[in-house]
Amino acid sequence: MGRVSAGWTIRKRAGRGYLVRFQHQGRTLERSTGESNRAAAAKVAARIYAETVAGVVRPSHEAPLVDLLAAWLVDYSRTHTPATSKVVEGYGRLFVEFFGATERLTTAGYASFMRDRTEHVTRSTLRKELSALRMFAAWMAAERGVRLPPIPSVPKRGHDGTRSALARRRVARALSPEDVARILAALPVRGPRNGAWVRPFFVLMWETGLRPYSTLARLECPRHYRKGSATLFIAREIDKAHYERTIPLSAAAREALDMVCPDGDGPLFPHLRKAAMRAALEKAARMAGVEGALSVYDFRHSRISQLANAGGSLPGVAFLVGHRHVATTSLYTHATAEAARAALDRV
Repeated sequence: MGRVSAGWTIRKRAGRGYLVRFQHQGRTLERSTGESNRAAAAKVAARIYAETVAGVVRPSHEAPLVDLLAAWLVDYSRTHTPATSKVVEGYGRLFVEFFGATERLTTAGYASFMRDRTEHVTRSTLRKELSALRMFAAWMAAERGVRLPPIPSVPKRGHDGTRSALARRRVARALSPEDVARILAALPVRGPRNGAWVRPFFVLMWETGLRPYSTLARLECPRHYRKGSATLFIAREIDKAHYERTIPLSAAAREALDMVCPDGDGPLFPHLRKAAMRAALEKAARMAGVEGALSVYDFRHSRISQLANAGGSLPGVAFLVGHRHVATTSLYTHATAEAARAALDRV
């Protein structure tokens, strides 16, 4: 921390911009300057300190940024799935931490934010964060009548950003049907600690290609499935893309669903924990002789790839796995000699 002027100090947050700290009316206050450059931060810090000490009153529409973001997130959650809302909520916390106050949402503040974030995330992630900030700005204009400066776009060329060590792999693991069969055979039917269904969960994911946690983990009986049914209803609220539909089921999928479906009403996969499912999968993979890192999502990716490369209808595959656009499903196809031979055989 370095003292710049009598009455206030600034300090650099680890990996982020500068904060100004000062005493006012017997309290220690700390505010974000929204700047990562020391000289620029000092100028903003002086203004924040002067305004606070002088008792400058902001207009009523300039509520604390944290309150405005909270109100926006409530509105956002009404039209988006809980999973998506949770991600955007994380962006909201980031905006509060970095900007600190609505008046820091300036062109200079945006530039500082972009410079800072490229040291911590990739350009792709930064684009998503700025997209969320644009949605907040649009909400401010519509709901509060406050027009924020335009949020810039990430340039096509420049710093590639920094990929987190905890980020998911760039390329999903491709499992063969033989690998999957051995892994499924090695998985326990139920978890040893809380009795959560394990093998039926992975069987259902492999047979349908559905998203594991935003969809499969939220299935309920009888709303989405009734014992003995030949179809599974995917409601809007349990689909990431809000793609409501009724999908056909294979014999193996029906068997797994009948096993976990309770006699009365209730969730099909209660007590499911992500960490426990991941640990069970890793252990089963080792027992099955499948080497290398493996994630739960690799099951979904491998199944979609298999279905897309099998020569069937891409619109049908998209409908099954929850892609609104066939172009998304086509990303899972691979140009190989085997695919070419399969195409010739079909003709």
